[in-house]
Order: sequence, then C-alpha cells, then structure tokens
Amino acid sequence: MKTTLITGLAVVNELGDVIGDSILVENGLIKGIGPKSRFTGSYGVEYRFDGYILPPIIDAHLHVKSLGLNAIGIDLRGVQSIVELKEVLKSSKAPLIYGRGWDQELLRESRWPTRWDLDDVVRDRPVVLVRICGHAAVLNSRALELTRPWELYPNYTLMESGAPTGIVFEDAVIYVLNKLLEVTDIRGLVLKALEWLSRSGIAGASSMSCSDDELKALESIALEAGALPVKISCYPDYVRRDYVKGGVKGWVEITGFKLYSDGSLGARTAYLREPYSDEPGVRGMLLADRRAIGAAMVEASRRGLKLAVHAIGDGALDEVLEAAKATEARRFRVEHASIAWDDQIDLLRDLSAYVVVQPRFRVSDWWVDKRLGSRVKIVYRFKSMVSRGVKIALSSDAPVEPFDPNETIRAAMSICGQPACFKEEALDMKEILLAYTKVAAEASGGALSNSGVLEKGYNADLTVSRLNPLWDNAIEPLEVVVSGFRATHVFKYLP
Repeated sequence: MKTTLITGLAVVNELGDVIGDSILVENGLIKGIGPKSRFTGSYGVEYRFDGYILPPIIDAHLHVKSLGLNAIGIDLRGVQSIVELKEVLKSSKAPLIYGRGWDQELLRESRWPTRWDLDDVVRDRPVVLVRICGHAAVLNSRALELTRPWELYPNYTLMESGAPTGIVFEDAVIYVLNKLLEVTDIRGLVLKALEWLSRSGIAGASSMSCSDDELKALESIALEAGALPVKISCYPDYVRRDYVKGGVKGWVEITGFKLYSDGSLGARTAYLREPYSDEPGVRGMLLADRRAIGAAMVEASRRGLKLAVHAIGDGALDEVLEAAKATEARRFRVEHASIAWDDQIDLLRDLSAYVVVQPRFRVSDWWVDKRLGSRVKIVYRFKSMVSRGVKIALSSDAPVEPFDPNETIRAAMSICGQPACFKEEALDMKEILLAYTKVAAEASGGALSNSGVLEKGYNADLTVSRLNPLWDNAIEPLEVVVSGFRATHVFKYLP
C-alpha cells in the first residue's frame, strides 16, 4: 500500500478555508488532511513544498491538440495589418504554414484577408491562418487546391463570382485543418500542450472537439508513463459519435460529446435573437436547432454521457434551453453563454445546467459594444449567474485565449477588460477558486469526476502555489500533483 505525505505552508480548500498544512495520500486517494503533527505513523514518501496546497486548477474548456499546434505555428495575435501579416509569412520556410490569432478588427485595411493576399507571398506551399476565435480561417490557393472545402462545405466557404475567396467558417475550418495535418506528429504536439498546462498549474482539463488522433496520443502517453501530468476529460464532436472509443480509466476518458449550435461574435456567426448592430442584416449562423440539440441530448443520455453545447449568441441559447425543456435533459453543459438575458439565466439554473465561461473573452472582444450596441449590458454575466444560482465553471478555451490561470483570474475580477459594465459582473477570488476547482471538476466529469476538492476519499489531485490566491489574487505554480503523482516526475518517464 503506497502512502505519501504532502506538506506545505497551508492546505486551502475550494471555499478558501485553511484546513491544515498536510495531506496524507494512500493509493492515489486522500486519506486525511490536517496539521503534520497528526500524521505520526509511517508513510513511504514525503513531499515538502514551500507553498500553498490548493484544490486542482481545472480548465473546463480548451483544445489540447490545437494548443499543441502552437508549437509549430505562427502566433498572429496583435498583427495590425495585412501588410504585416504578409511579412510574417515571408519568414516561414515550413512545408505547411499554420498560424493562428489574427483579428480583422485590428487590421488597418478594415477587411478580412483573402487567398490573394496570401498568394502574394506564398504560392508553392499550403497556408492556413486561423482567426483568433477558431471559427474562421483564410487559406492560400495551394491549401484550397489540396482541400477543396467548397465541395463538402459550400455553406461555410465564402465565394466571390463563383470562386473561393480563401475564407472558410465553422465545420470547414475543422475539415481543412484535419486534411492538411494528416502527417503531423500529433503525439509530440499533445505532449507539448500537456507540459505547458502542467507547468502553469493546471491539473485537469476538458478537451473539446477531441479527435481520434488526439485521444490515441493521450492514451499512448498515459500508458507509457503510467500517468498523465494533466487529467483529461474528452468531448469529441457529436458527429463522430458512432465510432468514438478508447481512453485510460482515471487519466483520459471520453466523457461526452461537443455540439455547436452557433459560431463566434468575432466572425459574426454567433446566432442572435436580433441582428448585429454593426451589420443589421445578419443574425449569425444557427448550426443546430432545438430539434437537433434535443436529439443529441437524448443520445448522450442513453450512453451515460454529457452533452456540451456551444452557444454564444442569445438566439442559440434559446434553442439549447428549449431542447433541454423538451427532453428534460439534466446531463448537459452550455459552453460560453456569452449573451444571456435574465430569463435565460433563471432557466439555466432551473435546468441544473453547468455553464462553462471564458473570462478572458472580455479582453479579446474589445469591439463587442460595436457588435451588440446596448446589448453589451448582457454580455459575460458571471456575477449575475452566480448570484442567481447558476453553476459556472471557468476555462480559457486555449488556444483561443491564454491558458495561464492568472490571465483568467484577472479577467474574471475585471482587472482587465473593456466595457465598464464588465466590472459589475466581476467575481471575487473565493467565487473564482470554487468555479476553477470544484465546479470545473463537476462540469468536466470523466477522469475528473472524483476531483476538484480536498476531502477524504477524493483523488489526490492538487495545485501547489507559492502564492495564496486569496491574498494575492494570483497563483505562482510550484507543482501539480495528480492522483498522488508529481507531474514533474511523470515527465521523467517520457522521451
């Protein structure tokens, strides 16, 4: 029987209370918590940390493989013009040029980049540049020739005079990336993503739109090392439901399905009740209506899985809520719920839905008042949801936003962010800690279903920080422990 004593400056639970300075772990589970003097018996190993032992930080919505792609991609965040974009492309010698992070709202030309812009500098190799939100991308002519997205996804491929412009949306983006990345070393990318997450203090995550190759890579790493440095609950896209299988119990598990009901505000594909203020003829894209969502809820429930429904616009949220009422669904999550009216918030509570939010959107969506006009007052309503009894979990949506927990914390507290009304929806640090640990674990489920709190019988998953977030409004990660394994030790068993 393997026993470990973990000692720090203090053990802080998900409510912010100090409950001791040591945790006794037996076979990966918490056996006891209290002062070190209480544990006088023998134990095999002792870990001593000059920091605070916290419940595990869990990012309830990110994309592991897409995050790993950043290791081979070009960071286009902050690019100010199409001219600058071209200069960045000129410097790449890669056989496939992948980049992410551009935002047309920042470009001096005040328009979207096109295939012809990219062709000016790269014609012989495929180029795919994904918008910051992940819901749109621009391809050069070579990438278009190799993938021909208009044949499979005509509704998501922007055409001009019968020819593709290079701009694709939603499902076409996923298709193009999968097609162009078929020969990429996915295992190496996944391992890099896990390393980044673990070193930032994240002990668990929900990986949304988890692909087969991503799942296989996670399985391979878990079996080779006997553990993962970050526990992963996988949510493959619902369209793949007929052939999804696999996982390693307790480390990486298929927990549910991901379904898109709309797109993003940045690409104007989020589905609204009323048209966009800066484009009056457009309401966005409804990718799945209440009937399709309801059918997915029933199917997920039949399999004992959760359904995570992406709904950014208030129109899309209406469809999700009506589907849940009709099917009496109780095992579902709403991803984002960026625009929510009071009646929708109350219904989310009454339906016992988990709402997984991304505070850092407040920083990136600096233009949101232009998109929505007076409706900006009902955007990112974290405090309203918590005060009305909605269970919210925090996440980054990385690589859409930075995965660093401190970025999420700052945005949730409205230390950063644009419209002044965001400050009215700020969370305090105790609310943030609860949403980033216990509620995030509950929303994630699967490999994280027995995680998120520091109590006897729960998995010994925890984050050790040099700072106490209740005092410093930040963490400074020293180590992540998963089921009693130090993440830094897990990495030693991997090449």
